[in-house]
Amino acid sequence: DSGFGFEFAKGMLVSHPGLPPGLRIPDLPAKGCLKAVSSHRHYTDSKSCGTIALSAVLAAITTCSPNPAQKKCRRPHLVARNCVAKTENPDLARRVALAVGAGTVLAAGTDAALRAADERYAALGTILAPAPYKETLRTELIPGRIWGFEQCIALASVSTNIRMTVVRLRDGTLWVSAPISPTSQCFRELDELGQVSHLVVPSTALEHKASMGEFVAKYKKASVWVTPGQSAFALPGIPASARVLGQGPAPPWADELDCKVFYVEPPVTDVFAEAVFFHKETKTLLVTDCALHLPSLAPKILESYGFDGTPGPVSLEQWRYKAIAFNFVTGRNQDEEDFEALSRPAAVVNPLLRFIVYRRCPKQAADWVQEVATWPFTRIVPAHLQAPFDCTPQQFLEAFGFLFEKQSSWEPEDEQLGFLRSVRDIVGGPTF
Repeated sequence: DSGFGFEFAKGMLVSHPGLPPGLRIPDLPAKGCLKAVSSHRHYTDSKSCGTIALSAVLAAITTCSPNPAQKKCRRPHLVARNCVAKTENPDLARRVALAVGAGTVLAAGTDAALRAADERYAALGTILAPAPYKETLRTELIPGRIWGFEQCIALASVSTNIRMTVVRLRDGTLWVSAPISPTSQCFRELDELGQVSHLVVPSTALEHKASMGEFVAKYKKASVWVTPGQSAFALPGIPASARVLGQGPAPPWADELDCKVFYVEPPVTDVFAEAVFFHKETKTLLVTDCALHLPSLAPKILESYGFDGTPGPVSLEQWRYKAIAFNFVTGRNQDEEDFEALSRPAAVVNPLLRFIVYRRCPKQAADWVQEVATWPFTRIVPAHLQAPFDCTPQQFLEAFGFLFEKQSSWEPEDEQLGFLRSVRDIVGGPTF
């Protein structure tokens, strides 16, 4: 979803031997053009990058040209089939459309072949390295009831785990929240647990919903549930029958999993939502990003990526660096001291949410936190870092002390807030 992705693909296309003579690749100042490219997910794997980048940029050219005659062509995946743009050069338009179609077909064939060759492969739904090859680690978190499916997400030497949570309902079917990269390994290990009956998007954060379309396609009979605000973002593959959490009749799983939704939108702040769930039988709180616990050792799945992309053990020193830089963005070259402070509390609020989201809507956030704390949970399963970890409602409230004019379970020092202040300067909000 960034200009970098387009410029990368554009550079590839300029030198592509199949480029139609005389075709000018336009600059894309408009957000809609970047959206068109991002709807064709970017691949960083060299085996398939050229094909997908070519298809994405050609789609962007056809759908985003400044030529007013092309404004009706807004769905890049339909360009080759029924959206031949009207230009001053009809032959050029046909050649572009044929190139898009050929690229799409070739991409589909390449994707199928790579999936068959390696069960860790899944290009679609992958937004961060190691892409598109990801190991999946399934862990039984609560015996017979709750499982975590972990993969690694990384930016160069900075990496962390990302977790999909699966609950076995009383009828034996599965409730799946925050789908991860849809590899064959992930699907196989999920199918071993039973039939998927419900799919849930618990947040507006991209990394927790990017794979939902592929899961919907795989589990066609499953009901789909999403947080409010998803219409503000691209969420391809979601059926019209998808239900919005917190709106309308209670879901069929409500007698087992209660739900409370935090949702804010302009003019209060940017669109953001996170739903948390209380599994009544096991007294477990299921969250996405709001509350975390930093484990003393690196999650096992990070060995699939190692320190900087070469699989292998992650040392304690490396883990301190990774966790502070990725999960807490509070680095100041005092990793040992800061790691100890972050790992001490029962729960820590994600600093990006604390300083960039909750500070802009403290009343709404405080009301939601107090509602969540009425549940009698004894442990929390988040989408990152340790799961489960012991935490009572009182400890949960202590983590959010800043919302109630109290000291929080973790308080950063001023020099740890440099990066967060730079983000605040970009997105706005109260100073700190």
